[in-house]
Amino acid sequence: MLGPLLLASPSPARAQDVERSELPPLPGAGPADLGQGALAAPPPVTIPPPSGFVPQPSGPAAAASPLPYDLWRGVDSGELERLAAAVLPSPSPVLAGLIARALASGDPANAEEILVRISALERAGRAGEGAELLSRAGTNDSRLLGRYALTLLALGRVDEACDVHLGEALQEGATDPSGREALLVPAFCAAAKGDAPGAKLALQLAREGGADIAIAAAVLGQNQPAIPKLVGVMDYLFLSLAEKRPTANLARRAQPALLFLLARDGTAPAELRVAAAERAASLNIVAGEDLARAYREASQALPKTAQSPPALRARLFAAFETAPSIKIRAESIAALLESARDQGIEAPIAEALARASAGLVDDPQAASFAETGIRVAALAGDQQSAWAWVDAGGERVANWQLLLAATDPLGPRAEAALREGVELAMKGGLPPALLHRLVTVLDALDYDVPIPLWDEASKTPQPGDGDLPATGALTSLNQAADAGAVGRTVLMAAAVLGPNGAKGAHLIALGDSLRALKRIGLDAEARRLGFEALYAHWPSRRKA
Repeated sequence: MLGPLLLASPSPARAQDVERSELPPLPGAGPADLGQGALAAPPPVTIPPPSGFVPQPSGPAAAASPLPYDLWRGVDSGELERLAAAVLPSPSPVLAGLIARALASGDPANAEEILVRISALERAGRAGEGAELLSRAGTNDSRLLGRYALTLLALGRVDEACDVHLGEALQEGATDPSGREALLVPAFCAAAKGDAPGAKLALQLAREGGADIAIAAAVLGQNQPAIPKLVGVMDYLFLSLAEKRPTANLARRAQPALLFLLARDGTAPAELRVAAAERAASLNIVAGEDLARAYREASQALPKTAQSPPALRARLFAAFETAPSIKIRAESIAALLESARDQGIEAPIAEALARASAGLVDDPQAASFAETGIRVAALAGDQQSAWAWVDAGGERVANWQLLLAATDPLGPRAEAALREGVELAMKGGLPPALLHRLVTVLDALDYDVPIPLWDEASKTPQPGDGDLPATGALTSLNQAADAGAVGRTVLMAAAVLGPNGAKGAHLIALGDSLRALKRIGLDAEARRLGFEALYAHWPSRRKA
């Protein structure tokens, strides 16, 4: 007997998410016909425009700059594929969000362009943006129906995915990995409904179409499947049909789209969910809101034997929110942020902690927590709370004013902070290399850098470390920005910054990238990239 499928319909815990990301059903969609009729081509289908679904950014991304409808004008499918492959997945939260939003925006020229864009979004694990793109596609291409079904599954919307007719796709087969994976959808849907004959027939069709059916065949045959090195959404869904549920170790092998699903799936095994949510956050697949929800919902179901770092962080996160003592709450926030920094999830953890941290700023007991409070607020894009923590911390945290001023050069307190920049830099012990980085960011953001700061930075040679782009890349970037080619400029800026993003870029590449993004109207993203470039190098006590 097959085990119960826990993902067959949206769980109550995810009801709000499902409502927020609602996609309309496909015209003519109905229950899958897995008999002889499954081979018949369905009537022409046009994927309808979205019904209120737009990926909602959180944290710093909430202040995103608008994108033009023609941002991919002049970029053919081949160039788009080459540029996207060079920058995804992105190590930068800002770039990851911007690239995903850009790939989901604008009118596609043809089905080939849509396939390139959706493939890039799949590699980045951005199912929300992929759903938006496909729901606006307006095409009869059968290849997109399979991708649409996979995207719905990644969103946890199994019933709707099972309503997508894939008869023509099954008949034609597929030429790429995602397309072949989509051929397994009818077999899974039949198995989930207990239709064993239909599942076997659909599995046979999927195999003939080139799909890897090893896990599906093992589960349907009630055998223990071998877990592959990389596990996709369909693999996981078939594994969930078995009596033995997947363990937390699966998170290390999960492909990006599966990480997105697991991070948001309230029915997944608790330890697997928090491990997947943290890995998804480290790859900039999900933001702080999803990570916080995973911690809260999974913490109550974690077995007592679960002592992995993700499980311990989930318990600490759930416990600190109800801690009666300000001191304990402050110490818990500091401990979470410190642990998150070591795991590469500092920014999403800060977003998850921002509201609770800001609520402590007026309490005298939390004064020693000021630097951690600044870090949490700044990472979460909460300038007001960050400045409040500067006031609470006094001289001990004075140098953080320079970072906040660089993040928001036009803020009401930025001018005064930069006017005192040299004094603040000396008191805070800012190293010469960081001063060069600071004036590079300020200059690129078109701020009138005070002469004393320039003079202080010029006392030492400009550092030559960091990732320097290939010859001609900076010229191409500037030409794209001058031409107003928004999509091309976004991808080129990400490539120029290098594999470590703004924090690891050469100063020349950093300055040119920020200027290019400003020239095409992406001021908010340029400022946040400037923040990323500085924050990673800012001296910190790293304790409350």
